Amino acid sequence: MSVSHLLSVTAELDAPRIFERSIKLSDGHLANDRGLVSMDKRALYPGPRNTLIEACAALGCPDSGALHPHLPQASAVHFGADGDIGKCYLEFTPDAAPMPHLVFLAIKWRGDDVRLNYYTGMAHKPHSDKKALVDALIPDGAVRTATHACLTLARDGDPDDEAVVLHVTEAGSARASIDISVADAQQSISDAATLLIPLFDAFRLDGKAFFKTSGAARFGHIAAGSDKPGAPFAPLYYGAKALCP
Repeated sequence: MSVSHLLSVTAELDAPRIFERSIKLSDGHLANDRGLVSMDKRALYPGPRNTLIEACAALGCPDSGALHPHLPQASAVHFGADGDIGKCYLEFTPDAAPMPHLVFLAIKWRGDDVRLNYYTGMAHKPHSDKKALVDALIPDGAVRTATHACLTLARDGDPDDEAVVLHVTEAGSARASIDISVADAQQSISDAATLLIPLFDAFRLDGKAFFKTSGAARFGHIAAGSDKPGAPFAPLYYGAKALCP
């Protein structure tokens, strides 16, 4: 599913929205037809369940049923595009999460294959545990080093000196990743270039074009981990901006 289709479908929801672009680095490949549209759950009113079903179906999802029981507790909803993969996330406040520390519950689909993903917050964990998660999920090398550097940036930029970190797992799969928010550091992609260029090098990618076209955009967050076959990947999110209804 393309970003243009994502924007077209979500534009039908007459509510304020935020759009954030992303790229995904993997060995020898840079995927850039990726993006995320975020909104308050009230964007789905007056019939949130039916609206969610219709929006997911318009984005190619064959069955959004795994999210329906948890929609009443959600505070926000997010729709994503990642090449031939579509995504829908429910976001929860701590007092309404269906599981302890669960921040997002997401479905991701490719064709008829729909997978359920859990984004568990680590705000209650010490920084040493967050570092240990990086080591557990990412093989030793440049990708791990760059992720640790971004973890430090996230901690140092946070008003409470606590890196905002999510542990991402997929039901019935070995796929796992860590997601680190660096938004509070208020750095652009260019500001963070010394941290990010080694990532491109590690994946055998030339980042010159990306830094030229997107260098001024705000660096939002980074994810890193391994897919179901065990191959490493690292998405970068940047340039979040408000969209008019």
